[in-house]
Amino acid sequence: GNSRDLTKCDIFSLGITIYEIVINKSLPTDGLEWQELRAGKLAPMVGTPTALQDIIKQMMFPDGIRRPTAAELLKHRQLLSDEEKELIREKNKVKEANMAIARQQARMKSLTPPKRLLTRANTCPR
Repeated sequence: GNSRDLTKCDIFSLGITIYEIVINKSLPTDGLEWQELRAGKLAPMVGTPTALQDIIKQMMFPDGIRRPTAAELLKHRQLLSDEEKELIREKNKVKEANMAIARQQARMKSLTPPKRLLTRANTCPR
């Protein structure tokens, strides 16, 4: 196969490793239970957040083409480090502040009277 197929195999391997950790049980190396895992039939992941369960299921999807790429996985908040999550929060704060400034500027612009050209009236009769 091509290297793209191998990366999808790596995604499956990572998914099944995470699955093994969350169910806290060694996985079979062959047999019916192994075939069921390969077919996407997973045991309940008690105590695991639903979002993480969904990611694991996507990573272990039987059709490798439908598994997420590593880049796609890195977009999931559940897989970000605490530092990355904090960075996103700070970026969002900056974005909100910039939007507030833009609204304030628009409001101030609407309050500013239009500039008129001053014309000098003839104040002295000839």
